[in-house]
Amino acid sequence: MSSCGKGEKANGVGECACEGSRICSDGVAYVTKQLELPAKKAIICCEGGCIKGEIARVATNFLAYKLQKSATVRICLGDAATGNSGFINLVSRAPQVIAIEGCPLQCGTEIIKRRLPDFSPTIVDASQLYSFDRTKYFEILDMPRPEIEGHAIKVATYIEEKFFS
Repeated sequence: MSSCGKGEKANGVGECACEGSRICSDGVAYVTKQLELPAKKAIICCEGGCIKGEIARVATNFLAYKLQKSATVRICLGDAATGNSGFINLVSRAPQVIAIEGCPLQCGTEIIKRRLPDFSPTIVDASQLYSFDRTKYFEILDMPRPEIEGHAIKVATYIEEKFFS
């Protein structure tokens, strides 16, 4: 490991762990484990604060941690955009990045473009894959959890069939 100049060590994924750097130790552990394996498809999502973002987030987790666990890495959007735990390295080396966006704004993609200007993921607008009463639901806790999960499974299954078959 290389020295940061203040007697501290690099975190093992090529970034400095000195004071002022943004490091998530759990993220470093995940990234380090993933970097020991062959590159996998990276999955990001918008993480938006409304019900559409929640459905995209749950779909992303279902796809990355259940349906295609051995074929994907789940990217922490916050860390990839602002941190030094190594998630941006997983994005950069992925053979394909799939951005599961909650709506047409494509915020997850735009956030990563701040750090990787040439970022060009495969974009899926999850909100086009299910329907709900938009006059009734906006906030995440408005919709019953089973309904959120039902929409999310529909989105994740669509992506699995389209991009992993």
